[in-house]
Amino acid sequence: MIFISSTLLAIWSLKNTIALRNTLLVLGTLIAVFLLKYYAKQANSTKYRTVLTQYAPIILSGCMFIWVLIHLMGFSQEPTLQLQELTSTWLRAFLACVIGGLTGLVLRDHPKRTQWLWLGLLSGFIYLLAHYLEAFAQSGIAFMPNYYFSSPFGNKINTVLMGNLFISAICGSSAYAITQNLGKHSWAMYLYWLLGSLTVLFAFTTIIDTRNGVGVALILIGSWALYIGVFALKHQMNSHKPSWKMAFIILIPLLLIIIFVQQHLNINRGWNHFIEDVTVAVQIDETPNWQDVRKYGYPKTSSGETVYPNNYERAAWATAGIKSIAANPLGYGLLEHSLGKVIRESYPEATIQSSHSAWIDFGLAFGIPGLIFTMGALISIIILATKSSSPHYLTAIWVAAGLLLVFTVAEVSSKHTIEILFFCIALLNTMLFQKNAE
Repeated sequence: MIFISSTLLAIWSLKNTIALRNTLLVLGTLIAVFLLKYYAKQANSTKYRTVLTQYAPIILSGCMFIWVLIHLMGFSQEPTLQLQELTSTWLRAFLACVIGGLTGLVLRDHPKRTQWLWLGLLSGFIYLLAHYLEAFAQSGIAFMPNYYFSSPFGNKINTVLMGNLFISAICGSSAYAITQNLGKHSWAMYLYWLLGSLTVLFAFTTIIDTRNGVGVALILIGSWALYIGVFALKHQMNSHKPSWKMAFIILIPLLLIIIFVQQHLNINRGWNHFIEDVTVAVQIDETPNWQDVRKYGYPKTSSGETVYPNNYERAAWATAGIKSIAANPLGYGLLEHSLGKVIRESYPEATIQSSHSAWIDFGLAFGIPGLIFTMGALISIIILATKSSSPHYLTAIWVAAGLLLVFTVAEVSSKHTIEILFFCIALLNTMLFQKNAE
């Protein structure tokens, strides 16, 4: 199960892998069903915790699958397209959920094998790095603005999702190793975590140049540094001895963050007047340029400068999407382009198809119930993890929080990204399962 899941994480967001992904999903589900029988027998022979609340994330995921069926039968506005999504994306998401759940059970019993799972995520970025270096050797240009179209991931959002999944997993794993399991990991493991994170950050800042990827990574790593810093301070106060090793562990990542952020700022000027751009963008009725920028052009900020296109469009589209959810609380029913279908009821000239925020697009697709089930599943994982003594509890917190953040700022609400979401929900939930002593 770990090998299949790791391979899926390696290829899930890569181009031209749909046939292999489908094969692994079917094979993984068959193995998962076999393992489920084994774990069911094991549960009958030993005493496991059976508190219903520990299944909350999986229950909420199940409610989401049921809501998709109910929506198709009772509220669908385009039943043919919605049925097509049901038999493709949602079917694969269900299989991914089954595989994730059983993989989590295996990792619950064998926590040291978790790093093999995250290695699958990193291998995709190693492939990206090799592909980039080949393109660099041919062009001689370090930063290629349109490279992401020809990259193995095919776009920026796949890079953002998988990269921050890896960073959040490493933040949780390393935080537990440092605070709860100090001294039991070799320096090779710490080097793997560091080099892996550097590879992802290099991809974010230079190879792909993605601001939302950098922003989410900064939040994840910044929270990690804060957590470790508080732990180190408490540890030093109790021991009354300075810990140079702990200071080194904290300062090195912070120094690297500063270097990568500076590199990113040199390439991407979108942060220069970000607040001013957003202030203009949220006024969607007063400034209608967002509906069709080719026709109306881009507006100016209060200082007289033209807004940065990406800032303005994303903020305006998100604002329009939130208003559309309020007007359509049960959703339109399609994962792709629901905003484009709904928005024209209020703004006939609008040409947009996506809000570029997965949660908004998901809410437009399946309404407030859909958001409650999916966001509720991730939030319940964080709540369960704070009460858990599992060695995976910090990993669950960071990965769930990372998914909440990525789905807020990136358009990852369709096709394989939904499969990854439900895989992770089930994985994190069952990783936290605990059993009583026999």
